Amino acid sequence: MCGIVGIFSYKNNVQYQRPFINWSLQSMHHRGPDSNGVWTNDRNYIAGFVRLSILDLSENGNQPMISSCGKYAISFNGEMYNTLSYKKRLQNAGVTFKSTTDTEVLLYALICWGEEYVLENFDGLFAFAFYNIEKNLLILARDRSGIKPLYVGYSADGVIYSSQYDHIINHPYINSNPLHTGAVGAYLSLGYVPENAGIVTDTFLLPHGYFLRVNCTGYSRHRFFNYSLQQREKTSKSLEEVLAENIKAQLVSDVPVGTFMSGGVDSPLVSYFANKQTNIQSFTIGVDDEKMDESKAAESYANIFNTKHYCQQITEKDLLQTIADNTKAFSEPFADFSSIPTLLLSKFARQKVTVALSGDGGDELFWGYPRNLRMLQEGMLFKQNQITRLLSFGKEKITNGKRVYRRRHFQVPDFPAYYYRSLFITGAEEWLPEIFKQKTDEAFFLKELYNEPKALMVDENSVMNILRKLEFDLHLQRILIKVDRASMYHSLEVRVPILSNEMIDYSTTLSYTDCIKDQHGKYNLKQLLIEKSNEKLVLQPKKGFVIPIGNWLRNELKKDVENKLFGMPAELAPLFNKKELAALFTQHMSGKKDGGWLLWSLYSLVNWHHEHRNNFQPNNTF
Repeated sequence: MCGIVGIFSYKNNVQYQRPFINWSLQSMHHRGPDSNGVWTNDRNYIAGFVRLSILDLSENGNQPMISSCGKYAISFNGEMYNTLSYKKRLQNAGVTFKSTTDTEVLLYALICWGEEYVLENFDGLFAFAFYNIEKNLLILARDRSGIKPLYVGYSADGVIYSSQYDHIINHPYINSNPLHTGAVGAYLSLGYVPENAGIVTDTFLLPHGYFLRVNCTGYSRHRFFNYSLQQREKTSKSLEEVLAENIKAQLVSDVPVGTFMSGGVDSPLVSYFANKQTNIQSFTIGVDDEKMDESKAAESYANIFNTKHYCQQITEKDLLQTIADNTKAFSEPFADFSSIPTLLLSKFARQKVTVALSGDGGDELFWGYPRNLRMLQEGMLFKQNQITRLLSFGKEKITNGKRVYRRRHFQVPDFPAYYYRSLFITGAEEWLPEIFKQKTDEAFFLKELYNEPKALMVDENSVMNILRKLEFDLHLQRILIKVDRASMYHSLEVRVPILSNEMIDYSTTLSYTDCIKDQHGKYNLKQLLIEKSNEKLVLQPKKGFVIPIGNWLRNELKKDVENKLFGMPAELAPLFNKKELAALFTQHMSGKKDGGWLLWSLYSLVNWHHEHRNNFQPNNTF
């Protein structure tokens, strides 16, 4: 797990870019503290790399890695789990390997078989830059799920890419560009900047399942994976077999591996199967509040599975003191404040392991969220015309006085648009139209969904498959951003076995009736965990530590939030209606409204601007 950065110039002038690359490597040292390197063709391409050593800890694994023929170069952030059979094929074809890294297998596979074959067949979490020196062709690619980041900026002078967004926006190609107001609105709606967008113009996060081809004429975007709306044929393998095999595959490492352990379902399952292969170390954090503390349930799982378990108790003071690190860790605006305990958990785990397996992805692939359960009935209302639908929905919803529901059902034309708004952060749908003076862009993957043949079908299976696809393509991305940035800030690699290729494919063989039973989502995962532990533990009411963000804003953070929201940088201030913002602030502070999440997102936006906008300082010594 590492960090990559590079510049492809259209004008053969990368010689002067070395100070910028050095600054980039220094500023993402946390992503790769073990070594760093720079390679250039001395004309129009330069690549930098920082390494967190996981496989083959020798210098043979350092990057950028150059092929033995000298015609190809690769910078690779991530891990590939199914390279052994491909390595044997390459050896049979005459390739000699100098290392035991997955990077070298990936390099020669790209040379021999091309990017389309590799992206279709290799299983891993990754972002890579593969450069063909003779053709002057650069391939930039990102994994199926979007576990690893890859940001891109473009101009008439060339293309810059990086694992960190602050590198893109501080490069001379981009640093004078204005904010993209539509992306600002999308951020304030979703709590993160969605893929294929950037909060600064002419920048974007490469969408998951896509790759770019970059040459002297510009770049083109290509899709290699699309989460299916169609239910595929059942596999002969059971859920347990698929999960066990893929967790085993993701334990490969030359450094210590552990697991995150919550009191829920997904991470205990991952911990169980990991511990079947090796004496795994599991990690959790606890809080002094019985209503929210999951550490006792996590400890119960650890005792049943016999993992070597560690728990760290955290306090509200610990969380408040982590806010500064939270701003530094996220070089793009990010408003999901659950990143704060994730930072603390990652720091705690990193004291003993370099790699941790998480349970992320189960809710998205197997209809696990409570909102999924209620959407079946609401989605079927879209069989009706708009007026009938509004009246039908009004019998249940309008009486509660929330004008947000009336607005949503009156304004949206179809179920995808309706469900998309259900993914908004609390308060955004009601208050953002009054506070934010600009047009808000819709997320790239919502617009892409409308190109699908069954995107507007309204029957039970179609509605639930659309819902799941939006969860995968949109909500999951916020979670993956959170986990990657928080863990890598502490030089911890987090792997996500539930999002392996085979698990993703397996999920599309299931219908919602396979996963939702007796008002329980992801019931198949719960049943599997019951077999490995006990029913009472698995089916107990879900807990989970909730950051008291509303109270923080009214107390400990009030002065700083007020100063920053009403003293915004000149670049941000014109985007907002100051009078409406003041009204929301006042109502929240008085306790009449809970606008905590939206106010936090605005506060995070200003903090991001102070920390990451226009902060490039050349350093030639790194």
